Amino acid sequence: MGVIYGIDDVPVEPRGRAVAVGVFDGVHWGHRAIFGELLSTAGLAGLEPVALTFDKHPAEVLAPNRAPLYINTLDQRVELINAAGVETVIVAEFSHELANISREDFLKSILRDKLQVRHIVVGSNFRFGRDREGDVRYLAEAGPPLGISITHVAAVIVNEGPVSSTRIRAMIGRGDVENASKLLGRRFALRGEVVMGRQVGRTIGFPTANIRTAPRQLIPARGVYAVEVIIGRTAYPGVCNIGHRPTFDSGALTVEVHLAGFEGNIYGQRLDVIFCRRLRDEMVFESPESLAEQIRRDLDHALGSCPRALSD
Repeated sequence: MGVIYGIDDVPVEPRGRAVAVGVFDGVHWGHRAIFGELLSTAGLAGLEPVALTFDKHPAEVLAPNRAPLYINTLDQRVELINAAGVETVIVAEFSHELANISREDFLKSILRDKLQVRHIVVGSNFRFGRDREGDVRYLAEAGPPLGISITHVAAVIVNEGPVSSTRIRAMIGRGDVENASKLLGRRFALRGEVVMGRQVGRTIGFPTANIRTAPRQLIPARGVYAVEVIIGRTAYPGVCNIGHRPTFDSGALTVEVHLAGFEGNIYGQRLDVIFCRRLRDEMVFESPESLAEQIRRDLDHALGSCPRALSD
């Protein structure tokens, strides 16, 4: 069915639905375990499998000063959920009104009555309803009398710890994109639009794509990274510099990509910059010429650093 924005526009499903509920930022191994259980249960019970997610993290509404940055944009998240096998994604607006719904009303009025939910699949730490009063135990007690069964999925363990969006954000935030990829089950991809920059790169022989990211998008730590960018059907290796361009006295944080072997105008295009590994810290160079020589070395290191697949 694709993506449905808003719970009031969801068509009636006579068969009933099995639903996985969560923000699912990152769509990591733990989320995909939930989706696997959802698809299996829905198939056996003859229900439509659906992912119910939210347009924003609850903390962005309830505690803006503590709200996390996003691993994925909303459209990336929907695409990744679809890629995990869940064809229908419902995106609900997370508002103060929704946050103030009691756990009873969320379960009965929204899940059962509006969405025809007959089975719920959630992670063990799932919370819902006003003041986060609903949890797995409540679902197990209150669901069956309403005709709703529940499956809770244990956390997936990778590198001796549970996979979580919080853990992945911390890795990306310190530039550890390689270990973040192990928890995600694919490489971290930063999505943004190519915009006009100062065009300094052209003057030293390395045209750059300046990437404007979405608000509240998580950006890796400052430094230089081996990356891959898909343009059309071709994958171009390159290097991404995240920083303040100290050689040119630029104060604003920028995301710039130098691509190997690409020539063309991509202004206005939306790109995914796929991070393979961190190459080095941001550096100050004595001259544009010494910067150009370092970029050549970075591109040499980047070539071959991005094998095409990471167990997706």
